[in-house]
Amino acid sequence: RMGSPPTETERIAGNEAPPSRMRIPRRFAIAAKEVTVEQFQRFVKTTPQFGVPPSVLNRYTPDPGGPTIVGPWYAAAAYCNWLSEQEGLPKDQWCYLHNEAGAYAEGMSIPADALDRTGYRLPTEAEWEYACRAGSVTSRYYGHSIELLEAYARYQANSKEHAWTCGTLFSNDLGLFDMLGNMYEWCQDSPNASKPGKKGAYNDIISISESINEKNPRLLRGGAFLNQPSYVRSANRYRDAPAFRKTNNGFRLARTYH
Repeated sequence: RMGSPPTETERIAGNEAPPSRMRIPRRFAIAAKEVTVEQFQRFVKTTPQFGVPPSVLNRYTPDPGGPTIVGPWYAAAAYCNWLSEQEGLPKDQWCYLHNEAGAYAEGMSIPADALDRTGYRLPTEAEWEYACRAGSVTSRYYGHSIELLEAYARYQANSKEHAWTCGTLFSNDLGLFDMLGNMYEWCQDSPNASKPGKKGAYNDIISISESINEKNPRLLRGGAFLNQPSYVRSANRYRDAPAFRKTNNGFRLARTYH
């Protein structure tokens, strides 16, 4: 089940989807931790246009083992392809196609078979929420309590206005850390990507190639170190244009497995 009922405490009306049944018709893996500063900096050495000024990193995510500030969605997509290349995955298994100018920017695309490919990619929103909830139906994967939140998430009350080392708080029941708090995490899809399926259920299948443009935002999930508790919940959604840069936007990796 995705989304939040109108009765959920702290629900942000207009920002969250109502409850719906969602089908994810594939096996997938998702990273236990967000991509770190240290990991992303290896990529930046080869692709400096996606670098973040050291002063910004030192201010908002000072530990090399903390989540990277990825900036635009395009940078996260480029990192996924770069990592697929580093691991020797065939190019026909990479999940993103650059634009006609050879850049990861407006005009790049997600191929129709991206979710069948085995390269690194961003999780779909459905995959992200499934992984975050870890079988729970409560507002957070451990329950509803705000008092317990600081044991699971870096947010406004315990972050000191910066992100912290990945994996230092309790995980959810799937062993995934910082699904709530620390950094907002880019998802692959746009807010209206899911399509109705049989008997009222939805699915997150991609059926056509999608060209990325600035008028069609991408989703972010999980809340971040600067957020109040109401934003640090399993169903909360946020959206930004794919070129938008923000000091609390990061990501974690996913892959399809056959």
